Amino acid sequence: MFLKRIVLVLLIATAPAGAYAANRVALLIGNSNYDNPDLSLRNPVNDAELLAQSLRDLDFDVTVVTDEDRDGMQAAINDFGAAAEGAEMAVFFYAGHGVQIDGSNYLIGRDFSGNDVDALLAGGLPMGAVRDVLTVAKPEIGIIILDACRNNPFVESGTVPKGLARSQGGAGLLLAYSTDPGNVAYDGAGNNSVFAEALANNLPTDGLEARLMFGRVRQEVILATRGAQVPWVEEATLGEHYFANPGDTPAVNVASAREMQVWREISVRSDIEPFEAYIADFPDGMFRQFAEDRIRMLQQARLSGSRAGQTSGEILANAEPTRVAAALETLGFLTDTRSLSIVTQNSLTSAFDVYRAQLLNPETATPETLYVDAARMTMFLAATTAQQIRTDIVALSAIDRTLTIARDALRQIEDIAASNPDALPLLQQARADVDAITASQNEVLARLDATRTYYQSLLDNAYENFPDEITYDLMDVQGTSGGLSRLQERLARDAEQFVRHVQGLTPENKGTYAWLIDFLPKT
Repeated sequence: MFLKRIVLVLLIATAPAGAYAANRVALLIGNSNYDNPDLSLRNPVNDAELLAQSLRDLDFDVTVVTDEDRDGMQAAINDFGAAAEGAEMAVFFYAGHGVQIDGSNYLIGRDFSGNDVDALLAGGLPMGAVRDVLTVAKPEIGIIILDACRNNPFVESGTVPKGLARSQGGAGLLLAYSTDPGNVAYDGAGNNSVFAEALANNLPTDGLEARLMFGRVRQEVILATRGAQVPWVEEATLGEHYFANPGDTPAVNVASAREMQVWREISVRSDIEPFEAYIADFPDGMFRQFAEDRIRMLQQARLSGSRAGQTSGEILANAEPTRVAAALETLGFLTDTRSLSIVTQNSLTSAFDVYRAQLLNPETATPETLYVDAARMTMFLAATTAQQIRTDIVALSAIDRTLTIARDALRQIEDIAASNPDALPLLQQARADVDAITASQNEVLARLDATRTYYQSLLDNAYENFPDEITYDLMDVQGTSGGLSRLQERLARDAEQFVRHVQGLTPENKGTYAWLIDFLPKT
């Protein structure tokens, strides 16, 4: 590992311009020791220092400010804005007290005094000040991370609402909150908050795109707190951005997530060959049944002749084009709906022609039947994906426990081997064991990156396009024998769970991954 680190440093040092942009800057503020002792917190300064070291190791130019007053924070942010001009990545982190007032968030300086809203406004720095300097600086990506949702006397007295408010970012910005809007984060039982520890664990992961990295952080916090804390992210960024070396993605991670990547690419295709190739490449794949069904549907559509009665154009005349396009894409009869401006009425009617052709009775096709079929397909895909997520979260929990034990044993053997050469063979084996367990952990994490993202996309699609069609009785899993197999029972339960997730989704919790709580292992 040491040798690998040296090689990586040499590669970065000798890489051509563009391997990393000219500068990566970070400002970390931690306020623990407030002038008012009732406000003091244990971990914010520790959290800022922990993440500062992680970012320095990743070649960030880091500034750490601790226990600062409002004016000092403003001065540091102004300097940060100047340093962030044209940067590849600009990261702002704040740990301490924060409050929401009239829908805006304020970061509370060390010198705060008072007990009313006017005092909070005077002693608090608007989070918008950070957003504004990044908007002017225009880094390739600006990242604002707030671990500022600790409980405080202002909430308990009813002076301000609990937690922070949902805040819009802006083009090129990613906002990450330690917990979802209106809730409270935990300061942590040790030297760092749960959120800061999760960040420190995942920031150095090579080849992990920033949005996936924050996805892992959210997943880790949810698992660590048993769902009591659910981090939230909002972003409007383009392209891919990496904290750690983008060119060093472990091969095992690529292999473990390949099936999901392939499926997501082909699931909206309207030709048979990609599905045949999927079955050949993944004969026991998660989505084999769906691939076989899609092949049959498309073959039936190819064999069907012209239809009497209303044309597809007439049937769709009064339907909402965006919703029709989303349903046809879900079923694999229309591609590229992400650029709806180029989806013409002719392409919709042509795709609807193919959809009608594969039905047993094409004349029964209506926009409503299309939406129901798309909703049913979404539920099947979500339930199948949910089973993989549940399996992997249980596996991850077991691997984490095993890895903790193995690392503890390795440290003990290293101490013994330092003075006893006879222990060197055992030390070599212990290191190999830790490496093997870590590889298994990476494989599960990579698969969870893929399945977690896909499940969220299915949830968003259902919420945005088919919320009324997603119902408990939509998914028929009855077997020919009249009973349900164990697999079918699990599928039915996961389908019902997906219905609850869709029904529980709101603009406020959309994208928080709060649904992961339902996948926690039972203890």
